[in-house]
Amino acid sequence: MLNHRQTKIQFESLANLQAIQKQAYQMLMRGLATTGFSMREWGILVYLEQHGQATASELADAFTVTRTLISRNTWRLIQDNLIQSQVNPNDRRIVWLSLTVNGQERVQEGVRQVQANLKTFNQSHDLEKLTKQVETLSQQLAKIN
Repeated sequence: MLNHRQTKIQFESLANLQAIQKQAYQMLMRGLATTGFSMREWGILVYLEQHGQATASELADAFTVTRTLISRNTWRLIQDNLIQSQVNPNDRRIVWLSLTVNGQERVQEGVRQVQANLKTFNQSHDLEKLTKQVETLSQQLAKIN
């Protein structure tokens, strides 16, 4: 059974972890600001770039959202000629999604744009803050063990 001190440290660790997640999310959102992609659209493009192809169900599982929500996001990406769909000839219920050549180029452009955008912000302050949060979390986790 945990004592009061250990419980307090666990709650502090959770709060610190949430702060780290928020900071990383904000940095990525600033980086994506001029790309025109939402966070989920960017995630889908990067997922397809890394995995080659996926079904809408796989994407929904990977992003822990509904298949309907993924379908809305992928439809826009299909309309923009960034991803393509291909029906499995052996099972027409399965539709594979993959990047088009244009999509591959936009992912590479997006990566460069995110990197450039992050450099224009006060990145050293953000990274310093993030580093301190990670160090504090590490110390708190060491106390729990």
